[in-house]
Amino acid sequence: MNGRHVNRRHLLTALGAVAGVGLAGCLGGDADGPFPDAEWRDGAGLDVETLATTHVESAVEAGGVTLLSTAETSYDGDDDPSPWLPSQEYESRYDLENGRSYLRQEVTETGEPEVIERYVADGEALFRERTDEDVRYGRQAVERTADDFAEALRSEARVGIQVPQESDDSGETTHEGLGNWEPRADGDGEVDGARTARFVSDSFDGERSVPARVETASATVHVFEAGFVPRIEQSWEGPHDDGTATVEVDIAYRDRGVTVTEPDWVAEARNETEG
Repeated sequence: MNGRHVNRRHLLTALGAVAGVGLAGCLGGDADGPFPDAEWRDGAGLDVETLATTHVESAVEAGGVTLLSTAETSYDGDDDPSPWLPSQEYESRYDLENGRSYLRQEVTETGEPEVIERYVADGEALFRERTDEDVRYGRQAVERTADDFAEALRSEARVGIQVPQESDDSGETTHEGLGNWEPRADGDGEVDGARTARFVSDSFDGERSVPARVETASATVHVFEAGFVPRIEQSWEGPHDDGTATVEVDIAYRDRGVTVTEPDWVAEARNETEG
């Protein structure tokens, strides 16, 4: 594995750190966009804290949600960059009623598959890791209450909207995500046939490890009237090592109330990890 590939143990953290919103259309702010009286609006902008609350609670009240995210990265330098975030896909599903969750992450930058899957149900977690033709399984007990499970869903539902950061000197936890942008109303949008309020920004005021310095950035956020965020897109470009790096992240939230079913590899995983 070359220098562009991070240790798989860090992939989830890396993806969560960059998750956000995408290629914007016209960057004109329009205070007269849809849903002008929504509590998550702040004039022509967004009240990110309120939006995070309405979005997360919508997922919890529905009993679950699916998160789909892709990260597409490119680099034009001569040597392998460090640090680096490889292009990848991430999927998670939470089903509160049945106490189940499923996670899948695949590095797509290589010609050989690198896939990690995790299925949690009935007090145990089962894992499958595939690299080229090699398949490995894992199994461990999970002690998680219904409240713990709901909190895990809340954390996943915040991806791209609010990203918890380390506590500052005051001991309080700060939140970034959309707070790093200045989203402005850009009229009507549509996701899955439903009307959205669309917000866009080309002003990013955050820190990133890839690229090392952001020179251009753009973001688009779609919000349903009830304050649920079905889609967030985001891109950054700038100098990195001796070249230029570009990162594009696309996040979709869907299937509120999703039912998580047992993956077809679970029986083999249990058989391989017996004893």
